[in-house]
Amino acid sequence: MRLALPNPWLFLLPILLMGIGLANLYSIENFPAPSWSSNFYKQVVWAVLAVAGMVVVSLIEGAFWRYLAYVVYGGAIALMVLTVVVGREVNGARAWLELGGLRLQSSEFAKVATAIALARFIEASPDFSWKHGRERLIVFAIVMLPMLLSLLQKDTGTALTFGAFAAPLYRYGMSGWLIVGPLVVGGLAFVSVVYGWKVGVLLGLGLGLLSYVWVRRWGWVMLIGAFLMGWAWVAPKVYDLLLAPHQRRRIEVLLDPYKDPRGAGWNVIQVRIAIEAGGLWGRGYGQGLQSKLDFIPQRHTDFAFCGIAEEWGWAGSTLVIGLFVALLWTLSITAEKSQSTFGLILGYALTGILAMHFLINLGMILGLLPVIGIPLPFISYGGSSWLAVGWGIGVLQRIYRERTLRLFS
Repeated sequence: MRLALPNPWLFLLPILLMGIGLANLYSIENFPAPSWSSNFYKQVVWAVLAVAGMVVVSLIEGAFWRYLAYVVYGGAIALMVLTVVVGREVNGARAWLELGGLRLQSSEFAKVATAIALARFIEASPDFSWKHGRERLIVFAIVMLPMLLSLLQKDTGTALTFGAFAAPLYRYGMSGWLIVGPLVVGGLAFVSVVYGWKVGVLLGLGLGLLSYVWVRRWGWVMLIGAFLMGWAWVAPKVYDLLLAPHQRRRIEVLLDPYKDPRGAGWNVIQVRIAIEAGGLWGRGYGQGLQSKLDFIPQRHTDFAFCGIAEEWGWAGSTLVIGLFVALLWTLSITAEKSQSTFGLILGYALTGILAMHFLINLGMILGLLPVIGIPLPFISYGGSSWLAVGWGIGVLQRIYRERTLRLFS
């Protein structure tokens, strides 16, 4: 039995986004002359490696990744531990390993390794049920371990992105309350910190009463309401106790960037100027002043999309966003059509990871979320992200092509 034909969009869409990312980087760097010291030419090499990796990995039998799933996961965890010990600190986070002249972010590879291990565990448990405490504990441990190591690396943004694994777990039957609950608790904490604990307590009371629509028992309603009101009261104290001063400033300038216009609010203000300057059609390719003149910090990485918004305008930005949405749709459809639990979990994990990066990065740029250092895949500079995502897409492509073997075997 032959392999099924590959899904061409699973490769074409990432390559298109990589091309846009390279074109944007070339403009941001003001059309650099050929030199290995240029970020653009370094990223060209990473792009070639990412595309080659996608193709090569897609030629490896899926059984290889199933058999070595836990070995790959263990290797990724070991790299994260090594990063905690000897990693290089950049912008307050010890998240990079330097190997010769290369700098790798181990957590990017850990995301894909976690997806593979999670897919393997669930597929190998034919009687898997969320009612079984042991299996549920193992699933959460697989996800939580790299998340905790990211926190030890002082990389809070990356730790948050591991929440993306809620997507495959929800698709496989996890209760939606495990997703809605943290969002409600986080939102209530934000309201209490910004508007005061009294407002938070009133909101907690309202949410507690509203929970009757789902739980239908007044005993549970009273318990939920008491918890939410208590959390609203204590949240501001937790905020002051746990968050570092620079993290608190990020949240404060989210509400009023002009409170510290030359400090923590600088990014938000300059990004707004760049977006407004772009207008509908943009200033034109190579004409973006905010990025070229270095008004925007991290213009190559976290705020690379600003170059597109300023030079290509709303029209170009919408095109890029549309390509991302198309890629997320393609990943989820490929997962559904893979005819295997392994492909389903892996595909939705990749969808969740890319969607999380996409939403947080755009939220930072639009001033809806605090700046926490999350790059935009295929647009932001950085080889680790491109290689890791290419690896995951290559594995998914192979699992998708093997569906006919499983269907008729």
